[in-house]
Amino acid sequence: MNTDQDKLINAVMQVIETRSHNTFKVESRGNVPDEKVFLENKSVVISSMDLSLIRDLNGFKTENPWVDWIQKGLSYDEKFELKLGFSDLQLLPWNLVVRTPFTFTSKDGRSINAIDRKAITRNDVMFLEKGSYLLKSNAQLITDYAKEELYSRKIETVERIEENVHGSCGW
Repeated sequence: MNTDQDKLINAVMQVIETRSHNTFKVESRGNVPDEKVFLENKSVVISSMDLSLIRDLNGFKTENPWVDWIQKGLSYDEKFELKLGFSDLQLLPWNLVVRTPFTFTSKDGRSINAIDRKAITRNDVMFLEKGSYLLKSNAQLITDYAKEELYSRKIETVERIEENVHGSCGW
């Protein structure tokens, strides 16, 4: 009996280990995948995210099948990378970037970051990916040391107008 338990435990551990290294890639223009994707993959990359899907995700509108599927993935502790299908980062809802577990990638393949603090310091930016974007509001300050770090690491700052930071992004 102990041998059967050991075999079962080893089989379960193998499935968990395999899942931890698997990534599922899908385009948001296609059909919503089955929920079993979450059993086999720890990470999901969704590309071609359009504005309507971003808006529905921001509003947590689960009547949208993609939003419902993503919400289910979160209950599986899934890691989501959302690749935008549009270029204007002003349209990306601030709360979605700073208060959700999603990782965002721009249409040109660069990582998108935001720091929800009044003043952005060197410590805040020193571990951001080189060549990425940093979203900030016009009310946020960037210290001189942080500016030097951003410049040396070629991190582009995208300053957002205040109404798009705390409001509904003009929709």
